[in-house]
Amino acid sequence: MNINWVRIYNRLFEIINSEGECYFSGGRFIGSVREIDPYFPGYNQYIAERRRAGKSTSRKDYFYDILLGFDEIDRLRVINVILNEVQDCASDKVAEIRDLLGGAAAVPSPMVHKEAWNAERLNKYLEEIDYSISTGNYDRAVSLAYTCLEGFLKAFVRQNVPTSAGTTEIIDLSKVVRRYLRETIEDFPDEAINMINHICHTVDKARNRFSESHFDERAERWLAVLIRDLVNSEIRLLLHFMKD
Repeated sequence: MNINWVRIYNRLFEIINSEGECYFSGGRFIGSVREIDPYFPGYNQYIAERRRAGKSTSRKDYFYDILLGFDEIDRLRVINVILNEVQDCASDKVAEIRDLLGGAAAVPSPMVHKEAWNAERLNKYLEEIDYSISTGNYDRAVSLAYTCLEGFLKAFVRQNVPTSAGTTEIIDLSKVVRRYLRETIEDFPDEAINMINHICHTVDKARNRFSESHFDERAERWLAVLIRDLVNSEIRLLLHFMKD
C-alpha cells in the first residue's frame, strides 16, 4: 500500500488549521516534531533559517516541508503524535486519516519500562509494526509483533521469575507468566490471566501460518492490525506487574 502523503497532509492540515483546541501554531507543531527529533531547531531558529533562505513562512508550507524532510518511519511517528493530540477534538477526521494510513496506531503504543530488556528496541518495534501496516507489509508486521511480544515476555520472566530465565519459546514463556500471576496476585480474574496464554497462541499461529493463508489485501491488513493490538494489549497489561 503506497501512502499518498499529499492527501494525508491536506487532511491533517484541515484539522490543525481549525479554531479551538485542534489549532496548531508553528510553535506547537515544532514542539510535536521535537518529540520525535529533539535536535530539530526551535521555532524561532527554524523561521529565521527559512527567511534567510527566502522560503515561505506560511504555516501550511513549512509544516509540509518539515514532514517531507523526515524519512517515512519518522514522518509517520510525527503524524501519530499530532493525531494523538487532536483525537478528542476531531475524532471522526482523525479516524479517517488513520484509516488512510492503514489503521496504524488505533490504540496507543505502550511505553516499555526503561529497566526492561532493551526498552528502546521494543519501542522501535512497535513503531515499525505500525509503519509496516501502513505500507501494506503485513507479513513483516506480524513477524515484528511476534518478536516484540517474545522480547517483552523474556524481559518479564527474567525480572520476575529468574529461575525460568532460560525459557525461550513464546508459548512456554506465557505459561511461566500466567503461573507467576496466579501465584502472586489475589482476586485477579482467571479469564484475564488465561487471555495472556490465548494471545500468545494467536500471535504464534498467525506468525507461523500467515504466509500460507490466502486472504485478500483488506483481510490481511485487519489480521495484522488485530495481532498488533493484541500484542499492545498484553504488554500494557503486564507492565502493571513489572517491578520498579
